[in-house]
Amino acid sequence: MLIAYLLFVSTLLYEAVICNVKKSCHKKCDCLGTYVDCSKTMINTFPEALPPWMETLDLNLNKIDGTLTIDTSSYLHLTTLKLTKNSISSFPIFVNKTKINHLNLAHNKIEKLEALENLPNLKTLDMNKNKLVFLDDHSFPQSTHLKILNLNNNLITNLTANCLDTLINLVELKISHNKLNNLPGGLFKKLKNLEFLDISRNHITVIHGLLFMDLVNLKTIILRQNQIEDLQDGSFFGLINLQSLHLEDNNLSKISKGWLYGLNSLVYLNISYNRIDQIKSGWEYCAELEELDLSYNKLQYIEKSNLENLRKLQKLHLNNNRLSFIEEGSFNNTPMLRILQMDHNYLSWLIEDAKETFIGLRNLKKLSLANNKILFIKKEAFSGLDNLDELNLLQNNVLEIQDEAFKYMPNLEYLYLNSSSLVCDCSMSWLKQPNIFESLPFDYINAFCGFPEKNKGKNLKEISLTDFSCLENSPKPTIIFHPESKMVLERQNITLKCGVNSSSTEKINFVWKKDNHDLELISTNHYSSFEFNGMTQFSVLNLYNISMSQSGKYQCVASNEFGITYSNRSVLSVVVYPFFAKVPGNSSIKTGLTARLECAANGYPVPQISWQKDGGTDFPAAQERRMRVARDDVFLIVDVKLVDMGIYSCTAKNVAGMIAANATLNVLEPPWFKSEMSNKQVRVGEEVVLECLSYGYPRPKIKWIKDGVSLTLSNRHFFTAENQLLVIMEANTDDSGTYQCEITNSLGVNSQKVDVLVMPLYQSLIHEYTLGLVVIAIILCIIIISSIWVLFVYKAKRPSPNLINNADNKSLDSSNSKDSGTGESTKRSQEQLFNECLNAGQKLNNNLGNLSPEINSPLLTHASVILGENSVKYKHSKTATLPVKLPTTELHETVEDQIKCIKTSEKPCSIPAPLPNETQDSPPIVQQSCSDVNLHEQTVDPL
Repeated sequence: MLIAYLLFVSTLLYEAVICNVKKSCHKKCDCLGTYVDCSKTMINTFPEALPPWMETLDLNLNKIDGTLTIDTSSYLHLTTLKLTKNSISSFPIFVNKTKINHLNLAHNKIEKLEALENLPNLKTLDMNKNKLVFLDDHSFPQSTHLKILNLNNNLITNLTANCLDTLINLVELKISHNKLNNLPGGLFKKLKNLEFLDISRNHITVIHGLLFMDLVNLKTIILRQNQIEDLQDGSFFGLINLQSLHLEDNNLSKISKGWLYGLNSLVYLNISYNRIDQIKSGWEYCAELEELDLSYNKLQYIEKSNLENLRKLQKLHLNNNRLSFIEEGSFNNTPMLRILQMDHNYLSWLIEDAKETFIGLRNLKKLSLANNKILFIKKEAFSGLDNLDELNLLQNNVLEIQDEAFKYMPNLEYLYLNSSSLVCDCSMSWLKQPNIFESLPFDYINAFCGFPEKNKGKNLKEISLTDFSCLENSPKPTIIFHPESKMVLERQNITLKCGVNSSSTEKINFVWKKDNHDLELISTNHYSSFEFNGMTQFSVLNLYNISMSQSGKYQCVASNEFGITYSNRSVLSVVVYPFFAKVPGNSSIKTGLTARLECAANGYPVPQISWQKDGGTDFPAAQERRMRVARDDVFLIVDVKLVDMGIYSCTAKNVAGMIAANATLNVLEPPWFKSEMSNKQVRVGEEVVLECLSYGYPRPKIKWIKDGVSLTLSNRHFFTAENQLLVIMEANTDDSGTYQCEITNSLGVNSQKVDVLVMPLYQSLIHEYTLGLVVIAIILCIIIISSIWVLFVYKAKRPSPNLINNADNKSLDSSNSKDSGTGESTKRSQEQLFNECLNAGQKLNNNLGNLSPEINSPLLTHASVILGENSVKYKHSKTATLPVKLPTTELHETVEDQIKCIKTSEKPCSIPAPLPNETQDSPPIVQQSCSDVNLHEQTVDPL
């Protein structure tokens, strides 16, 4: 009974609750617990009589229009409100503050964001497909918890720089499909927490540097379908956590290091559907990149450096480009690559003629080369693909597959190949070898033979091994004449010739390639000649007025319906004769400064510049380490000297030829003297030679001045050696004075002075005689002293008999000696004798100087000047006498009164006075005798 009662009570309570719910739910709505669905009910206003515990209200697809006023005071639990696909024209007015977290107003006609003050808990706001035109600084209230904002598909043309400043908690922002032309700087400065940003499908043309620098937590940015032509340097700087970047469908033309800077965390980069024609290095900033999409661009080639630093790349999309060349070793930089798509390009040569293109792709799993016009698969084409699972060669009308072409792919599971023109002769018999045929995945191969006739139309799987027979004369083309490598001057005309043999009379299709690119709009001639084994066809490539851009590797590709063949690559080197861009010019420079000679030349190869001086390679500046090279076109000589003056030749040389240009370097030097002039003292009648050795450039002009007055030529004054020597013949006392040598050039003036003294004849003679007597007296005294010393030593060595006899009784007492030098001895010591001789010589000189100077001596005549190499000499024209008579008696007596030479024997000696000898040309002889010593006749040169 108790259980039955409880069931009855429960039933009544449930009925009551159901009745209450039905009474509180709008008649057109469905109340499903906390979810109230009022969508598609054609209501045009906010419904009433809704459950108070309602959390989600769906008002989608109704006819609500105009301004909607909402009172949520009765719905305290409402957190989600959906108003999509109505006709609301302005943002709903909430009467009171609500707890709504998610508000969806998509597909309405709202033109302005406002009245958000009563939505303090709003986290998600969807304004997709409205008619918003702009966002200003007042669009969002100050305090908001908004995290997701969808503004896609509006008409927004302008955003103020501060319009998003209050959205500091925003995590996801979508402004796709609007009409934005520009993003103002600082727009995202407050969005530190933003992780997802979609600005696709606008009209943005330029992304300025540092625009996103404050978005430190951004992980994905979508910029696809804009009109971006330029990404400035540092466009994505600051996005240190960015992992995904979408730039597809823009107008970008290049990938450069500048705008990749800072993308250190990037994992996915999509630049497809642009017009990029080349890839430059710069991937060092994207070392974490795992997927790169470059499809649908205009790439023509990939060089080895284009994929550097992509060591973690796993997926590379290069399909739908214009690729015709991939440099060998390019994929060595992408060792982790697993998927490589290169469909719809011009990479037939990559499989037909290249070698080791895929070396380095040991981890590649999928390779797609569909629609690349591949006709021939070379033996080494897929070397390096050890772990390849899938190979797509669809839409390539392959004619021939060389032996062992698939042996480098032991793990191949999917081989997609369709062809209807295989040449099924003995060259293809290897495919039917049991170990090969069983390992190939023929389930994905749809290949048929096109030749020979017996196999035509048969599926490759149906033909037996015996059907692959060899033909006596093969119709497949074979190169018999390869184009030759050439070196030509620019603007010349050249031809390259290619010859192909085939048993087929069908016309050979010739294609000329340059650097693996097909040449278009070129002049070619074709002709044929019949040989015993078939027909040989030739193709001649004509290149007129050739330019530098036509340098490269040329190759002839010949094909017919039976096969294709490649010639060797001929290297065409176009060289340009050197020509000067800068020609050295004449220059003048002062010593001590730096000379600058410029010379630059253009040409190809780049000419080598060399210098010569005066036609040789002897550079004093180089030997003295004064030569510098500031730049390739600037040659410097520091601390210039006169030896650097000369003609400098600049030579530019390359393989095409050589040119030269000359320039004269003049070194200017102020005037200076090699040595100082010395004072002169000569006798009357002698010559005077003054040397003024000057240097400088230009050559200094020399001017001689005496006592302030310029000297001029006369019968006794001569200037020689370009005025560097002043010669005065038969000097007289008037020639005494101060002489000045003044040198002058364009850089300055310099001068030096010298004093000249011309002595009268009697003064010079007296001076000479006196000097001679003094010398003789000194020599005589030295001889006398030496003799005394010898005699003293001799006597000292002979022992006295008294000393010997008294040796045992007495000893010598030196203190009692009379010759101890104390002055008490009656004999003079050696030192006293020497001093007396010196005093006597001085007195003699004084007495001779006191003689009367009044001597009547005529001037010397009949002389001539002989100029030697380094000096000027004076020579008498005949023997001349010196009519000078000195008083002999008085002089002799005077000398004997003043000089007495004492020897150990105390015998006096006499010094006769000098006597003039009228019969000799030499000066008077001074004779001196002292005891047994005789001085022979000596001659003293007056000069």
